[in-house]
Order: sequence, then structure tokens, then C-alpha cells
Amino acid sequence: MSFFSKIFKSSNSPLNILSNTERKIIRAWCMYDWANSGFYTSVVVAIMPVYFVSLYKAEMGSGSVFWGFQFSASVVWALTGALATFIVALSSPIFGIIADRSGLKKKLLTILCATGSFCTLLLFLSAYTSTPWLFSLAFYFLAAIGFAGSNVFYNSLLPHIAPEDLLDDVSSRGYAYGYLGGGLLLLIHVVFLIFYNYSDLAIRSCIATTGLWSFGWALWTILVVPEPKIEVQDSGKFKFFHSVSQSFKQLKQTAKEFKQFKTLLIFLLAFIIFNDAIQTALGVAGAFGLDVLRISAETNILTILIVQFVATPGAMFFAYLSRKIGTKKSLITAVLGWGFITVLAVGFAPLSLSTHTQYDYQLNYDKTNDNYQFSYKPTLSDTNQNEIEWANLNIDLIDHNEDENFLNQDQVISFLENFDLKGCRFSASVSGGNLDDQSNICDTHPTKLNENFVDLWPKFLRMILWAPLGLSQDMQFIILGIGVGIVMGGSQALGRSLFAYMVPKSRSGEFFGFFSFSWRAVSVIGPITYALLAGFFTPRTGIVSLAIQIFIGVVILKYVNVEDGRKVALEHDKNNYKIK
Repeated sequence: MSFFSKIFKSSNSPLNILSNTERKIIRAWCMYDWANSGFYTSVVVAIMPVYFVSLYKAEMGSGSVFWGFQFSASVVWALTGALATFIVALSSPIFGIIADRSGLKKKLLTILCATGSFCTLLLFLSAYTSTPWLFSLAFYFLAAIGFAGSNVFYNSLLPHIAPEDLLDDVSSRGYAYGYLGGGLLLLIHVVFLIFYNYSDLAIRSCIATTGLWSFGWALWTILVVPEPKIEVQDSGKFKFFHSVSQSFKQLKQTAKEFKQFKTLLIFLLAFIIFNDAIQTALGVAGAFGLDVLRISAETNILTILIVQFVATPGAMFFAYLSRKIGTKKSLITAVLGWGFITVLAVGFAPLSLSTHTQYDYQLNYDKTNDNYQFSYKPTLSDTNQNEIEWANLNIDLIDHNEDENFLNQDQVISFLENFDLKGCRFSASVSGGNLDDQSNICDTHPTKLNENFVDLWPKFLRMILWAPLGLSQDMQFIILGIGVGIVMGGSQALGRSLFAYMVPKSRSGEFFGFFSFSWRAVSVIGPITYALLAGFFTPRTGIVSLAIQIFIGVVILKYVNVEDGRKVALEHDKNNYKIK
């Protein structure tokens, strides 16, 4: 008996009431989450962003300027991801209607998954092209569209393969499979990269194997899960352009019909608000940790792995909770958990520097040569404007080779005075000689909290919690990862199953297309709000705005009458398509 079969046949599994064939179909459906999650964990989150930046900078440097706008590597990467999201959002409702009317849910899933997998595989060839960064960007763009698009039809299969009383459990299992599969593949890739010292060939091999992994496991879904048999409106031979034309007409009709689905609209509004904040929090977490808390890159990768593996039992816990207290209450619990985590994240703060080895620049006195040598100094970014200006200002003091890595006493004094300049984010400490125990910390150093209202919270937590327990910013970030892993599965899985419970089964592709369109179309609101508040105030202020947005979503979610939404969906199926 396989590992997956044991999961489904455990003695207390609610799926035991189903036949072997039904369990086999559900298991195959869940395996698609296992298959395509590797693309998001290994390629989108962990490997591809860093690799693309290195390719782009190797050829374009800090980027080109167009009409005064700096197209840096990170900007080009972000714009490409946003464009892919926009295309998927725009096309999802149209293809959803086509899938419903023509019985093409699984066929479209297969085509889009194959496209995403093949384009990911082709990324291996980037090193053999004249412009590796452009080749990588183009095929990553196509792969992102393929996988994101396939998820729309994967989700739309849920109400067809699971009884309504098991939607929560099946949806949660799907996410649990995805977290476990994505985490396992990322772990394999991290070990592989470390073993081969992060070589270019190793990086491209990891990316390419993700394509093989995704389509290889997806075959389980493609071969086993049947195409839903629904009485559709279209008759005769399928004609693509005719179906597209009919789809646009159906979109107009659906817009008029939405007043019949008031409960579903209220849920969509709540979901869009809190999910946008959650996705933004996930998107900026790494940057917040690296920039504000100054965690190590190793801690960042470790936290991603922790999130994946903790999210697996987390998703199953919320499936269990939904059977005890209901889907809506369980979803509210998970989203409130997100709110608590974001509030806690605002209070994260590095501990005050207390020893010489905790400073960014460490100068030790050399009695033999009567000078001060750098025992440690950070690697400065060549894209961060503040760090570029800092490097230019101190180029005569810190830009030494290994044979001349020293300063005399006057140079050390001058160097320490530079830490009072605006824009500096570093610290320096001296050990030994006449300047023993001399140190200086920039006003914008992560350990220095401002006098504004928001920073009172991290000051308070550092005083009563972080400092007494000796929890460094890296440990705080790992705690964040554990918390995120617990609630992430619940918010995603229960949100999907609750939506599936209230949509007409006959139009699941269309409605899940709108579901995808809705949250993707407004997915820029959270990042823009965060960016503006972080830019004009502080990153912590941006995180506060996300917490407020999450709590607003919870308030609206409380007004969702789930059973009323289900009743409307059943009546629609019965009256229009004779579906029970």
C-alpha cells in the first residue's frame, strides 16, 4: 500500500465512507497540488528570483532608464509577474465558461500544465542563448501563466469529485499534499545546490527538474480524474471561436445574474480583502526579514521549508476543526490567526547590540603593527542606493584588499564619525588599543527603533519578551514561519471549499474563473498600500495596514450566510440544468 493510500485509508478518515473508486479519484485530484506546488516553492520563491537578478545584472548592470524610470532587475521581475497574473485574471472567466459549456475542464488543465512544465524545462537552456536573462524571463512568464491558469480548472473540479459534506476535508488534503510535495522538492534542491556549491549548472538543473516533477506527478491526476459530465448548453461539435463569442455573451448575462448570488458576493468581497492582505504579507515577508530585521539568507530559506512542512498538518488540523465547529467558524479562526501573526510581526525587533561580534563592522587592534584591522565587514549591495552611497563615502576606508585590510587610529575615528550620516544602516565596534570599546550605530540601524507610535510595539515586545528570552531576529522569524505554516493551509483550503459549497455545480468552471479573476484583479491593492506606507513612513506601518485589512475581511465574513448561499446554488442547478 502506497504512502498516499495509507493517508486516505486511516481508521479515522472521513473518506472511509466512500468507495475505493471515489477515494482513488480524490487522491489523484490531490496529487495535482503535490505536482504544481514545486513550481511555486522552488522556482517562484526560492531559486528563480535570485538567479534572474544575477543574469540581468551580468548583462544590464543596474538596469536601463526609460523616461526617468529605473528598470532594475527586481523591477523587471516584479512587472513580469504582475503581467502574468493580469493575463490569467483576464482570461479565467472566459475559459471557465468554455470549460463548463464544452466539457473541457480536464483538457484545459492538461494543456496549461503541460505548457507550464515544458517552459520550466526550457529554462535549462538559458545559458546557451545570446541573452540568458531575456530567455529566462520569457519562458518563466509563459510557465507562470500555464501553472496559474491550470489551477483555475483544478479548483473547478473540486465540487465534482467530492460530496458536499467532505469539501473541507478534500480541499485541505489537496493543500496538505501541495505543501508536503513543494517542501520536499525544495529540500532536495537546497541539498543539491549546497553539494554543488550553487553552480550555474546546478541552479539550472534544479529549475528544469521542477518542470519534470510537475508534469510527471500531474499525470496521476490527468489519467485518473474523469472529466465532469454536466448537461451543457452548447450542442454539436466544439468550435473555439464560436465558444469564445458565446462566452462573452454569457459574461454579460452572468453579471446581470449576480444579484441572485448575494451571499456568494459577500463571501467574495470578504475573501478578496483578507486574501489580498495575506498574499501581500507572504510576498513581502522575505524582504521585511532581510531588510528590516537583517535576518540571514540561510534563515530565510529555512523558514520557507518550515512553512511548507508545518502547513501540511496545519491544513489537516483545520479540516478536523471544520468538522467540529463548521467551515465558516474555522475559516474565521484561521484568518484571525493571520491577523495575530501580522500584529506580532510588527513587534519583531533585533536585540540591542551588546558584544563586539554583533556589530556589522568589527575592528580589532593589532599591537604588532599598531593599527586596527577589520575582522569582519558586511558585503554591500550594488543595487541598493543607500548602500552604494555609503560605499562611495567610505571607499578609502573600507575598500581594501586582504593585504591592506587595516586602518590607523585617525582613520578609525573618522570612520566612526560617518555613522552619524543620514541613510546609514550599519554599526561598528572597536576592540583593543586606545579606542577599545568605542562604537557607533546609525540612526536607521535595525536595532534602533524610532519614536513614532508604531515602534512603541516592538520596543515593548523587545523589553518584555525578546530580550529576556534571548530570542534573536532570526529566531523571531522562524517563529513567524511556524505560525504562518499553521494558519496558511486553513485559510486557503477552507476558503476554496466554502466557495465550492456555494457555487452551482453546473457552472463551477465559470464561477471559479470569476473567483480567480476577482482576487487577482485586485491583488495590486495590498502591495501598493504597503509600498506607499513603507515608503512614506516605515515598513512596520505597512504591515499594520495589512493587519487592519485582514480584520476588515473577518468582519465582512461574519455576515456570510453559508446555508443560504448553498440553497441558491442548488436551486439554480435544479431550475436551469436539472442537476440534483
